[in-house]
Amino acid sequence: MSLIAPSLAGAQDAPRAEVAPAATPRPVGVYAGVEPGEAQPPPAYRRAIRRARRGGRDVILTWPGFTPLGDGGSRFFVQTTQAQVPELRVEEGRVVLLFRNCGIHVRNSARWLETRFFNTPVLRARLERRRRDMALVLQMRPGVTAQPRVTTAAAPGGNFHYVYVDFSPGDYAPVITPAPAQVRPAPGQPGQGQPPAAPAREVDPSLDAMDDERPPAFQD
Repeated sequence: MSLIAPSLAGAQDAPRAEVAPAATPRPVGVYAGVEPGEAQPPPAYRRAIRRARRGGRDVILTWPGFTPLGDGGSRFFVQTTQAQVPELRVEEGRVVLLFRNCGIHVRNSARWLETRFFNTPVLRARLERRRRDMALVLQMRPGVTAQPRVTTAAAPGGNFHYVYVDFSPGDYAPVITPAPAQVRPAPGQPGQGQPPAAPAREVDPSLDAMDDERPPAFQD
């Protein structure tokens, strides 16, 4: 399963187990963000709790993300600290989910989720501030009016909740056709515009002894 999430640059480590379940370490190069439906704590979880208390907001949106679905559909999701049912608004060229009296605790949560190269009707999405509210704004592909299905669910243990925005399968992403390979005449055969053969070079025999010291990737 492939997931997309905002950059985690500058995010703090996950909290201790007594605050929320610890995240399972993942190999380098593997998605290390929040998996939809899991009880995994988001980055800087303690900061989210502190900000919720200081700002008087009931809910912190701790993680937005995207993942393709196995049936060919696509899913956007938002992890929250408490159960939340957003207001769905279908506008011209975009779909908006409004979260009342909510906030975010790290700026990374407001970065764009770029999904234009996936087979989804959404070009990109992000969380935007609306005074004391937050909005998940989904920018649709031109001419696409797909209606999403919005559901909610609690993660195991009840420490986190999720809002899911699902789109049905369809042919949304442009088909990229690779350019045909250019066939050139073989060496020694006549061909229009064939460049002249490069002159032969003399190689110093002493350089052969250096191959053992070269990295494996550069050896023959």
